[in-house]
Amino acid sequence: MLIGIAAAVVVELFTSQGCSSCPPADRIVSELVKQHGQVIPLAYHVDYWDNAFWHDPFSSHQWTERQLMYARSFKLNGAYTPQMVVNGSTQFVGSDGRALNAAVANVSSRDAIGLEAVRNGANIDATITADVPANSDVVLVVFENGLSTAIRGGENMGHTASDDAIVRKLWKVKPGKVTVPVSTAWKNIGVAVFLQDRTTLAISSAAVRYF
Repeated sequence: MLIGIAAAVVVELFTSQGCSSCPPADRIVSELVKQHGQVIPLAYHVDYWDNAFWHDPFSSHQWTERQLMYARSFKLNGAYTPQMVVNGSTQFVGSDGRALNAAVANVSSRDAIGLEAVRNGANIDATITADVPANSDVVLVVFENGLSTAIRGGENMGHTASDDAIVRKLWKVKPGKVTVPVSTAWKNIGVAVFLQDRTTLAISSAAVRYF
């Protein structure tokens, strides 16, 4: 059980269906999703594991670029999976539950960002309220839960992947009213917003809504 915290925390997992080390980290994300608590998990499926044997249907080079942004910030030699990043400021192997609990415990209280959102078919109508610090972005993420994939090749061939918090879209937006186009095929979705410093990549506050 994840320990209690005072403010919302963004936990970003960089993962791939083609990586045999990733399923334990994926399961941690699924447990966090079930809690619907103050920890906001987001799973980015990177594309550097894709090959002729298996192509992760949720992978995107945009998520690989986001991970590389963190790799530069943490002065790592490169990207790896599974990797977790907590509030943009701490990173560790994504299957390490103890490291996750320790990182979450070290998050101090943050000013809140406000998010109200409703889904209207192929759009999400959101209202974001926040005092945005200088040199920070408001980041909005749409994610989907509860998808299963029968893997027919690669390191996890023969297994069924059960994925949650799959990041579908990410934008930098402004506070106020925002209309977010989404696929009608996405059923069990949520929206998260957070403030992220452009230089340090630290996340200072976050909010989430589920549909």
